[in-house]
Amino acid sequence: MTRTAPPPARRPLPSNLRPATMAAATTEEAQVTTQPDHQDAAAPRPATLHELRTALSRYGLPGDRDLFERDLAAALDASPIGDLAAVAEVIATYRHRLTLRTSTEAMDSLAAPIGGQQWTPAADVFARLRAAGGDR
Repeated sequence: MTRTAPPPARRPLPSNLRPATMAAATTEEAQVTTQPDHQDAAAPRPATLHELRTALSRYGLPGDRDLFERDLAAALDASPIGDLAAVAEVIATYRHRLTLRTSTEAMDSLAAPIGGQQWTPAADVFARLRAAGGDR
């Protein structure tokens, strides 16, 4: 019977890997909440086709995912073997759409008035029409 050597003695963990004690909790850790963090609403930029499809389903406009699949299939069918520039263009287009859709600056600029005109919700327009023609 052969005996194996005992395992080497464990070295202590570096200070940045040691578990924090309750007394040393920072104020940020003490203020943990179960509420979602709405400050980082932007979707991460998709790196794969699977991530792009998932992001289009989650953050895109209704029908974006189906339209992407149709455009991607058309680009693949029309592309010669070895030249996937059209496919890359379709992917870049939809990635850009997602970037615009999840960017607060882009959405704010769409909601801003154009040429001095103020956008008025339909409910407000109908309420004004009812108030103006109340005797009808």
